[in-house]
Amino acid sequence: MARTALALVDSGGLESLTMRRLATALGVQLPALYRLFGSKQELLDEMAETILAGVSARKRPTDGAGWTERLAAIAHAIRACLLTQRDGARIVGGSFAAKRHAHTLTLADTLVETMLEAGFSAERALWPCTTVFSFILGESLEQQGSAHAGDESDIAARTVDHPHLSAAHFLDFDARFDFGLRVLLAGLRAELTEEP
Repeated sequence: MARTALALVDSGGLESLTMRRLATALGVQLPALYRLFGSKQELLDEMAETILAGVSARKRPTDGAGWTERLAAIAHAIRACLLTQRDGARIVGGSFAAKRHAHTLTLADTLVETMLEAGFSAERALWPCTTVFSFILGESLEQQGSAHAGDESDIAARTVDHPHLSAAHFLDFDARFDFGLRVLLAGLRAELTEEP
């Protein structure tokens, strides 16, 4: 059912998804759908879980890779899964799938394990994970929302009165993501020297 809901989002955007439309697409009565999902939020949580399930299928570095390589690979895999689905960042960012979903919990556990291996304490290992995950969500959300931004020349024309912005490359999302991830990894390495 979550896959059918995601297909509806792909065709019309997140705003077009209603429980009634999903019931029609599935060929079931609306009350039957509400017996499976008590609310639309529960459906969105399941959709987020389905999106994040694809992370484990993405290529990962070898077992001998260091923690920064592993974390970077996971970050790229999460971003790819979010960008594969229309409004993927909105779906995942607006849910709390970790409350009971195996793929999301496994991903979170892998991230925390990576931070423990890096040297973060058990009490603080989750914090770098949420920082990196929030960065991925934010950049993916911005990229998915850029569909109406126009191209770089359109943006340059709109920012002509703002000389510091007019030369910026707003839409080079791959380079922006790689830059931000490098900064985060450097910051995490520096933070490890501050660990008690």
